[in-house]
Amino acid sequence: MGKQLSALATTALAAALVLGGAAAAPADVVDGSGGGYASWLLTGSAPSYSGSLDLGGGFPETSFTASSRQLTSQTGRSTFLPAGSAPGLVFGSSQNQGYINQRPLKDTPTDPGITTYTFSKPTPSGAWGFILGDIDADKAVVSALGANGQPVAVADLGFQGVFNYCDAPAPRPCTGDPEGFDLPMWDPATGTLLGSGFGSNRDTAGASGWFMPSVPLTSLTVTYTRLSGLPVYQTWFATVAHSISGTVSGVQVAGLAVTLNDGQGNPVASTVTDSSGAYAFENFLALDDYTVNATPAEGFEFEGGPSQAVELGQGDVGGVDFRLTAIIVPTKSPTPTKSPTPTKSPTPTKSPTPTKSPTPTKSPTPTKSPTPTGTPTGTPTSTGTPTGTPTETGTSTVDPTDAPTQSPTTEPATSSTTPVEPTGPGTMEASGVSTSTAAAVTPDSATQQPSNTARALAATGADKAGPVLLAVLILLGSGAAMVGAARRRHRH
Repeated sequence: MGKQLSALATTALAAALVLGGAAAAPADVVDGSGGGYASWLLTGSAPSYSGSLDLGGGFPETSFTASSRQLTSQTGRSTFLPAGSAPGLVFGSSQNQGYINQRPLKDTPTDPGITTYTFSKPTPSGAWGFILGDIDADKAVVSALGANGQPVAVADLGFQGVFNYCDAPAPRPCTGDPEGFDLPMWDPATGTLLGSGFGSNRDTAGASGWFMPSVPLTSLTVTYTRLSGLPVYQTWFATVAHSISGTVSGVQVAGLAVTLNDGQGNPVASTVTDSSGAYAFENFLALDDYTVNATPAEGFEFEGGPSQAVELGQGDVGGVDFRLTAIIVPTKSPTPTKSPTPTKSPTPTKSPTPTKSPTPTKSPTPTKSPTPTGTPTGTPTSTGTPTGTPTETGTSTVDPTDAPTQSPTTEPATSSTTPVEPTGPGTMEASGVSTSTAAAVTPDSATQQPSNTARALAATGADKAGPVLLAVLILLGSGAAMVGAARRRHRH
């Protein structure tokens, strides 16, 4: 309990100084209260007991339950493990350190007392141990569960050997043993520590065995059985602890936070540096996987970094030092403000290429009208009005069926003479067409240049109707001649 109060007081003082910003000298040391033997807290009564033990130094919190007809807590004033005993050489003397005495559930070979210790987290794989004392007319079977919750091998229980705490250099709890310093025996096959009884199962003094587990444990069980008489056995738990110390140098060294972390990175303890930059972590488990972390003041940094690994397995470690230096931040030349990049004018949209007007279709070259072979010019000359009694010519001088020999483009000659009635019976004049009219169309006239009228007709295409008109005129002429002939026949 004294270890607990001491640790609490130191931690509270360190916290107060951190909050208040002071840098008093006591704040630099944190005592882990490790090393040595556990203090015990016992509750309950027979046959069911419970309690806890405190080892300090960063050892996991430990509770226990026990079935026993009697269980008591002892001060270690009269019975203890001498410093010269086997475990005393590792953990020191247990004088004035607590332990417990236990009896079985019943004083019979078939009713053992069972005590189970449970750890709040897996124990370290070294730097701690337990001792079972006064095993003479009884036996104790030891078992444990590992970090995975499975039973551990007997070899991993770390049995260290047997000894008799009365057989050690003084000071010791007894002046001698009339029975010759009895020793128990260890059975590695079953994990049993068996008292010899000095051959007659009698109670003796000081026969003991001790263990230092080599693997992490989550629980440990001791099953204790009477062999003869009214035996009792003793249990001690102990740890090995060492200390760490160092100094922060440089500038602004007071009041800096320093933390001790375990192998899993969990904080174990913390403190602050004193006015000279010193700090210390005292009496912590002798393990080899610690890290000390220091926090620099604002604007400073530690040369070599803020963390250092520390191994306590072989003893105290000093000189875990840190040096502060100011952080020099080079002044950067102001970055010139870049002129804003001018916004590019939008690329004008190209006007659509005008659609080419379709090439006008060339008017077809007018087909030249055929050059007329000659249009008779002039008015056809009449043969004149006959004088006197017309001479019967017999037949018409123009055969109605005869087609004119003119070119199709030659305009028909229109007679301007009055038809001459026949002067005699049976005679018939050609119907309005005199021989002189026929003779008026000469070959020369057919080759003459076309008249203006003919050219005009050719330009309009009307000259092409010439042959048709000529044929019509011929038919009309023939018909007129026939009518005239009929009239003359009627007169006669």
